[in-house]
Amino acid sequence: MLEFHSDAICLSGITGTAIKSEIIGQYYEFWWKITSGGDKSGHSFPTAIVELNAGSGEVFIKELDQTLLGSAGHSIELKKKLDEKNSLKLVLIEEDGPCYNHLTHVISRRLPDIPVKVCEGPVDQNPTNIFLMNLNLDESLKKMAVIKLGNSIFFFDPLRMVKWEIIETVAGDRIKHYYQTGTEFIIFLFTSDYFLGRDEFAAFPTNNNEQSWSELERRSITEADNLFGDTTWRSKILHPDDISQRQTNFVNLYQAKLQKWFRYVLPLPFKPKKSQLYHLIICSNYEAGIRETKNHYSHRMGNKKVNQDNTLAYNYFKILHHDLCKDFTGTIKPLEWKILWAIIKHEIGIRDLMCSDIRRFEVISSRRDNAMKWLEQNSYLLPVDHPDAWGSPYQKYTLNWQYCKDKLGVDLPSPLIPISPDAFTSRDSTFVPAKSGQFTFDRF
Repeated sequence: MLEFHSDAICLSGITGTAIKSEIIGQYYEFWWKITSGGDKSGHSFPTAIVELNAGSGEVFIKELDQTLLGSAGHSIELKKKLDEKNSLKLVLIEEDGPCYNHLTHVISRRLPDIPVKVCEGPVDQNPTNIFLMNLNLDESLKKMAVIKLGNSIFFFDPLRMVKWEIIETVAGDRIKHYYQTGTEFIIFLFTSDYFLGRDEFAAFPTNNNEQSWSELERRSITEADNLFGDTTWRSKILHPDDISQRQTNFVNLYQAKLQKWFRYVLPLPFKPKKSQLYHLIICSNYEAGIRETKNHYSHRMGNKKVNQDNTLAYNYFKILHHDLCKDFTGTIKPLEWKILWAIIKHEIGIRDLMCSDIRRFEVISSRRDNAMKWLEQNSYLLPVDHPDAWGSPYQKYTLNWQYCKDKLGVDLPSPLIPISPDAFTSRDSTFVPAKSGQFTFDRF
């Protein structure tokens, strides 16, 4: 049973809720400024933020006796603060009745000029571009079908986890052809809870023998089955290896699962407490956008920038592949090298001949295909078996980082530093309650 303080959902756990809310609020603004067309277009491109678990828009932290914005509250504030052209649509979906009622109160209080009844009414009679739905997923998707969303971000923030069938339903409704751009997902994953447990939620057992599991362990495993949509993950996770490594494997498996719909899946880690590890997983098919997201996160967290030396690497490449490079001089490089360097610079995602940053080098697909096959034959690329949602014939690859390091002298990308209260403090940043009752993260 949910508990409320005024209109805010009551939660415990100071740092977890605060950090997550602030990350989402910052990311919404960062994302909107890019996808709305930026200053040059006056942020006029149609965009939408869709919250499938909107909550009430506010969260009350018991330990502090303070209220802060939830993710839906941040989207409301973003629209109020920046969206002068009314190009940003908000679709706030909350199935729980009491929670939804509090959400309407928050909107009325924070946007007093917006009539809630209009937001709840027929889509074609709503000029506010704020759409409120107290409906289940299927009914919400039907109502949303007539809304011209434009570039859209969908945030899944369930109480524990989002079922894979829901991911499939929403993605299938939006992403109609091969890695179509214009849709992003953010999925919140309670990573460490599965390995450490929390309250009545049991940690995973360290064996894959069903007969030995307790009833509580069985429930946790069934929940993870729903997260993945199958049971194949069990054999790779349910063993007595180091917890940290198993958590990494767990996230990697889920990342690979999401690549059915998204070329680029970026798990952003954060540690509310010393032993906890959660992830906000950004899913996108927009190469430039996901690269900017990673750079933005890395810069904010002080990740060491990896500077790759193109000239040095190409000199090594020419020595190794003299016959391929001998007819190219000056700034003219073989297609194989152009593709390889584009993949090295990007660092993340699954790659194939249809990637936008690869297609720009060569319009003829057979030539791109031959170049990538050459890179595979020469050990720079590793083929991967990632079935996609459209049954495409394209071979997918990842970069063979260790081989590239050994042969070309490029540096391996550094793992992302998890956001944590300590991380902010260590760089003279703050993680303190502000006068308004909101948490303040200086520099993020």
